[in-house]
Amino acid sequence: MVRDILFVTTVCLLFADPVRSEEDAKPTARDDRFRRLVVGTWQDNYQGKRTMTLAADGTGRMVVELTGLKSRLFAPRLEFDMVWSLENGRLKKRTIKGTPATQVQLILKAMGDRVDEAILELTDQRLLLLDGNGKTKYDWRRVAVE
Repeated sequence: MVRDILFVTTVCLLFADPVRSEEDAKPTARDDRFRRLVVGTWQDNYQGKRTMTLAADGTGRMVVELTGLKSRLFAPRLEFDMVWSLENGRLKKRTIKGTPATQVQLILKAMGDRVDEAILELTDQRLLLLDGNGKTKYDWRRVAVE
């Protein structure tokens, strides 16, 4: 009798449809909401004035305006073309090219061409990211495009 019960239980578990809990569905729903909210133009002032534009098709561009010594070492203005994705509450960006090409390549060689940042907060006006090092926060604010 006990063997029969174990057999039936095992068969039921093998062929049962998996049940997704509401908690399992949340990352997908949250990511979908984040994907809609993140599209647009954002600015912060980390290591210079940075303007990041993320398009709905997964492409993006970051313009970095440098001053002082950094401007003389690299360039007053750097442009990075990238692709982006969002999954599990993380914004992933990969730089594919940039200008001026020589300076951008030097930066990518030193820093890498990919970032994977945790989204700490995303509203219609604020994008707060945590760098992969777990320490540096990037506080982006949405800007109106003229």
